[in-house]
Amino acid sequence: MAITVDYPLTRPFPSRWFAIVTYSMAFVLLTLFVVVNTALAGYETITVFADSFNATRPLWFHKFLMTQAPKPGTLCDAKLFNVGDTLSTNYSIFQWQLEYIHRANAGSSGIAYKGTPLDGCDVTFIYVDADIRSWNVDVTGVMTCKPPDGSYEITARSSYSISALSGNYHPIMGVTGTSNPRAASSTPRGDGRAVLINFMTQLAGLDLADRMQLRLRAQELTSPVRVSLAAQLPWCPQTMTGDTCSLIPPTFTILEADAVFSNTTLVQLGPADLDFSNPLINELYPPVANLIQILYASWRVDLGIASRNNLLTNENAWQSTINTTFAGTSTLQGATSELGHLFSTPGDFQLPNGSTVPLSTSGTAEVRVVYPCKFQQPKKLASAVIAVISATAAMFSAAWGVFIIIASAIVKRDHKANECSHTCVCMDLSFGELVELTMTLAYSLSDTMWARIIITNLVQFSVMTGIG
Repeated sequence: MAITVDYPLTRPFPSRWFAIVTYSMAFVLLTLFVVVNTALAGYETITVFADSFNATRPLWFHKFLMTQAPKPGTLCDAKLFNVGDTLSTNYSIFQWQLEYIHRANAGSSGIAYKGTPLDGCDVTFIYVDADIRSWNVDVTGVMTCKPPDGSYEITARSSYSISALSGNYHPIMGVTGTSNPRAASSTPRGDGRAVLINFMTQLAGLDLADRMQLRLRAQELTSPVRVSLAAQLPWCPQTMTGDTCSLIPPTFTILEADAVFSNTTLVQLGPADLDFSNPLINELYPPVANLIQILYASWRVDLGIASRNNLLTNENAWQSTINTTFAGTSTLQGATSELGHLFSTPGDFQLPNGSTVPLSTSGTAEVRVVYPCKFQQPKKLASAVIAVISATAAMFSAAWGVFIIIASAIVKRDHKANECSHTCVCMDLSFGELVELTMTLAYSLSDTMWARIIITNLVQFSVMTGIG
């Protein structure tokens, strides 16, 4: 059997309007395919970093092609936190370190954060360690987060130092520059809220250091040189705003306290040992209470908790919270609290950046992170043109082939569609019909010789093709 290359015979569709309608519809379909493939093949997916987990980027074809735009939260990846990671809120005042994960939502030991508000977080413990020998007060706040949906539970801490020494540079995260409130050259810079909070906590820490130093002198160096304590505060997150805990002055419980004397003697006290008839406790408790209250209010501002009892967001709350004076005892004379004096007569202080109380908040805080998001952008021109042409050609070729098959099948349902015209040999006729057709053609030529020639060729053709 010889190997040949053949080609199909074609014939036009019978209706003259069929071609006009077909090519018109083909042009419309081709245009539609170009538009569709511009959206499907003319764009590429890239990674873009966004501040919001719900970031989206609407494109023109979402509305034009009636396709659904990506829903918020479907284009960005969650931020993964593990124990030991640091984080900050969108207020950027304090830095927090993730201490413990009680309930994970990413594997067995991770937290996948998706931009949810920290409305289930609150400060639950505060630690204070004051050393008069170095004029330094180290403070730590512990935050517990339990979202209302119970998806995770964590504990984080924030620590920094309050010092009167210029070389001890430990301002809070949102502040740069020297920040000693007693230094004439103090030039703190940063967010107004952070600068004012740093100023106030410095005053409260120095109030405590002053009382310790005065008592040490009065007792001829036999008073404590270092005081350390742990305090517990009530659980009152943003979700409980309006409850009693957010309306009454904040309370705290000192779980344990330690005092180190100049001769290295260590005295440890529990809640039952806090006898206010003891001059030591009676003299140091007011400045300690002021420091705890201002720290509590500051950390809660960083969490966006602007409850009515927050002395930094409610200008009237400080009156029932802060000790403006320290009462005199058998050992020490009475004194004015610098922190209390600041609240009662702010005009006597050169406040940094012109900041004043109350501080403003913009709602519940969120963790400040950057999310990697999958967005689409147009390809480079050459790549886009090639991709659109290739995709359009494939789609149009397939559609054209299906159309021709269906149209041919419909047309062939009419038996006249198979009739031959001019010199065409119709393979659908029988041998007798071909002979009759040939004889009619020969007799019309009025020449029997031509008839014999035609019949002879017809017989040879029938033998080769197997007709008849």
